[in-house]
Amino acid sequence: MRPTRTALALAATVSSLAVLTAAPAVAAPAARSQVTSQASTAEARTALASWHTLRHEALGPYKGYFSTAEWKRPSGVRVMQVKARCWGNDTGIKVDLWFLRRWGGGEKVAKSGRWRCNGKYGIVRISNAGHSQYWATFSLDKKHTVEYWVQYYK
Repeated sequence: MRPTRTALALAATVSSLAVLTAAPAVAAPAARSQVTSQASTAEARTALASWHTLRHEALGPYKGYFSTAEWKRPSGVRVMQVKARCWGNDTGIKVDLWFLRRWGGGEKVAKSGRWRCNGKYGIVRISNAGHSQYWATFSLDKKHTVEYWVQYYK
């Protein structure tokens, strides 16, 4: 038996309604997973982009000019800083961040900073670190203990 036009139109309407009612149920998990994956990607970026301490040490009490041991820059790190403080009698501290050049090119100061010994932190930061070996030197007018952190941003 051959279906009539009315039966065909009714069947088409029923099937389209079935698709429309099923579409939110099918689309909802996909939309939720997309939103969840975007949130987890944003959290992963935030988790990776933070300061990591490579070394933390207190030196002294010293007066004059003294140095830290060398450290190696982690692979892929481009931003490094030395955060230091001293306290006592409002004298000054000078911090130099040094690097060793490649192929026997010698050593050079990458960045330098000077601030008071009042217990507050001072930061010497470089944003395009490319060499492998670094160290810091400190210069003090009077005898102080220096606390410092070597940090990288990744």
